[in-house]
Formats: sequence, C-alpha cells, structure tokens
Amino acid sequence: MNTSIRKLYPVLRLRTGQVPRRLKQHLLFIGLLMVWCFAPLWLHKIDETAGNIDQSIWLLVILSLISFMLITGLCWWLLQKFWLAAGLPSFRTMVSQFNTLSLWQQLGFYWASFALLLLVASVCLSAIC
Repeated sequence: MNTSIRKLYPVLRLRTGQVPRRLKQHLLFIGLLMVWCFAPLWLHKIDETAGNIDQSIWLLVILSLISFMLITGLCWWLLQKFWLAAGLPSFRTMVSQFNTLSLWQQLGFYWASFALLLLVASVCLSAIC
C-alpha cells in the first residue's frame, strides 16, 4: 500500500462511519470540557434568576465525571506500561485464559470490576463536591 494512502487511511475510515473507540472517548472528554466551560452561560440564558450556586452544582458533577475519566485513562495507561515492563503475558493471552474460567468466576470478576469502578466514581464525586 502506498505511504500516502496509509496516512489517509484513518481519515477514510472516519468518513465511512467507523469511528475508533479511542476517538469516541476523546470526543466525550472534549464534549464534557465544552459543557463545563459553557454551561454557566447556557443556564443563565435559560433562567436569568439562576444564581451562581445553582450553576456550580451541575459544574461539580461534570467536573467529577471529567476527573473520573482522567483517572481511569491514567490507570489504564500505567497498567499497560507496568505490564510491558514486568514482562507479563500479553492481554490476548490473559483474555484467552479468562475465557477458560467457569461462569461463576467470570461473573465474580465482572462484579468486582464494576464495584471498583463504581467506588472510584463515587470517590471522585465526593472529592469534588
């Protein structure tokens, strides 16, 4: 394949509607930042009697979502770096080993992962608010 076509491949893929998952996460993060920046203006235009306290409550919730996304992304990046540095097996190998677990073990792992993510999200919300 020609090098110029390889450079254009991500652009062509975006035009066909196949947006990569990583780009969706970045767009969500940028969207939350835009809402956080412009929400006081929008709220004041909708209701001119809204005070600063009314505006800041929703902004704190959005700020906690942003911090949760940043913490989750940072932890995933650190996990990948430490995983490679430790010389552990690849994630594909780990996933194939995960599929050999029994159903109750897989369900327990999913539940524990969900509980930890929920705990981190609630800690982010309580730390900001």
